[in-house]
Amino acid sequence: MNILDVRHSFNGMRWNVKECDFRLARFLQQRYQLPEIVARIMASRNITAEMAEAFLNPTLKNHLPNPFSLKDMRKAADRMAKAVLDGEPIGLMGDYDVDGATSTALLKMFLESCGVQTYCFIPDREDGYGPNVDKMKEYRQKGCSVVATLDCGMTAFEPINYGTELGLDVLVLDHHDADETRLPNAYAIVNPKRLDEDVNHPCRYMAAVGVVFLFVVALNAILRESGFYQNKQQPNLMEYLDLVAFGTVCDVVKLQGVNRLFVKSGLKQMRNGKNLGLRALAELVNLEEAPEAYHLGYVFGPRINACGRVGKSDIGMRLLAAKDLLTAKVLAEELEALNTTRREIETAVLNEAMNQVEAAPITTPFLVVQGENWHQGVVGIVAGRLKDKYNLPVFALSIEDDEVKGSSRSVSGVDLGTLVMNAIQLGILSRGGGHPMAAGFSLKRSQLEAFHQYLAEHINPQMISSDTSVISVDGVLSVGALTDMLMENLALLAPFGESNPEPVFVIKDVTVSRTVLLKNGHIGCTLSGRNGQYLNAIAFRAADTPLGKQLLTVGDKRIHVLGTLKKDNWKGRSKIQLQIADAAFAE
Repeated sequence: MNILDVRHSFNGMRWNVKECDFRLARFLQQRYQLPEIVARIMASRNITAEMAEAFLNPTLKNHLPNPFSLKDMRKAADRMAKAVLDGEPIGLMGDYDVDGATSTALLKMFLESCGVQTYCFIPDREDGYGPNVDKMKEYRQKGCSVVATLDCGMTAFEPINYGTELGLDVLVLDHHDADETRLPNAYAIVNPKRLDEDVNHPCRYMAAVGVVFLFVVALNAILRESGFYQNKQQPNLMEYLDLVAFGTVCDVVKLQGVNRLFVKSGLKQMRNGKNLGLRALAELVNLEEAPEAYHLGYVFGPRINACGRVGKSDIGMRLLAAKDLLTAKVLAEELEALNTTRREIETAVLNEAMNQVEAAPITTPFLVVQGENWHQGVVGIVAGRLKDKYNLPVFALSIEDDEVKGSSRSVSGVDLGTLVMNAIQLGILSRGGGHPMAAGFSLKRSQLEAFHQYLAEHINPQMISSDTSVISVDGVLSVGALTDMLMENLALLAPFGESNPEPVFVIKDVTVSRTVLLKNGHIGCTLSGRNGQYLNAIAFRAADTPLGKQLLTVGDKRIHVLGTLKKDNWKGRSKIQLQIADAAFAE
């Protein structure tokens, strides 16, 4: 249903109100004593009567899946338990993103609380993704008989086979798509995306850190049953949930079911400030309020990712596993400096990529941009920025001599993980892996033309929604309706993220009484309602967009403004703020 008859907004969009089952909304409202707006939004997101309790009140006791329901979990946990009981050192290999850092830090902290010596490896970008042969050899020489790969390993056939030949029992704890023809030659593979797992398994869309947490739950149970804790204190697994929440949000997995449970529980745990690394990050950015999913994804996450993009990749993991606050603060400062460098590199590569796209008409339902020696640490971000701008799958490639390394970001309808795995089987790509919405890969320069042809044959316009000019709206409000009680009610829907986005509202019939151009192209403004109420608002990076130009020049004309509502805490005062995404003339 077109809302407020907006068919062409300042950004050229049409606004549609989300449809919902009103009988379901009334049932939810009455059964759970919910405000009408919350019940209606839940119904529009297909939160059924059977799902509502777990959505509103998820608890580990009632909703945590049985870890041993995952294939190979018992085998993997038994083997690591034996290593713990025998006092063996254990090798860990993680990925260089937040999911990999949190996964590695979590397992490292648990094992060390059990008195186990761990060796951790997070590859730098030039080392390539995942485990490698040299580290397998090094860990064997250090006396390890067990190595765990975390957030990686599903396609690391050569390194894992080499480790197995050395006598290592390799445990793969991952969540990436599996090869359709084979599994790595590992001792055990725990991955809800295994092709022989039930596609309806509640763990199917977990981040790797969620898989690792379940592994720790299983390992802890086996150790407890063995009497390992008879003369020592048992670790409190709840204290690791902040890391689980962090990795889950930053890996942009669906915030539904057990993932939502992890994030909601983890945010609560994060308020205790137990993890010194997270506390140091909060102090670094002067975060005075309790962290929410937004802060994990957009404030903390980029800083942890920065070391994997342009620095020493293990800094983030070391920060999250820090045992004293001074060390944590030093590492946090290092990450801040790296993040500043990352922004500068990203801007340069993005400008070059944008020039490539705009130099010729777009004739394919995807974009490929490439450059000589583009920094591998930012090509994924550049792909994401272009995907957001053009609403097409984007493949960003860095060419270095004969080797090409790429990163891709997708839109709904195009499964990048499957595309990459199929291209590997065809011999077009050398290696790679990922999810439906994001993937990384490598290929030889000689295969570039074949890769372009492969994309042209496997991505067609029909895969991508033709109606990309529609914004879905959760409701229409006046300025006077924006109260603290409304914000408390909307908080029942949190945490927000993938598949459970922040509600989008239209604030109707306002004038722009004040505008100010802020740094980085942000526009701050004050919106005035019919009855004299005021609302602070901000449009991020909007100065050079049609939306921004209209906001700066609209004068006293009445407009409708679309966006998300936030609590803006400044100097101890809390005010409601609208983060503007679009606007349209009221008439």
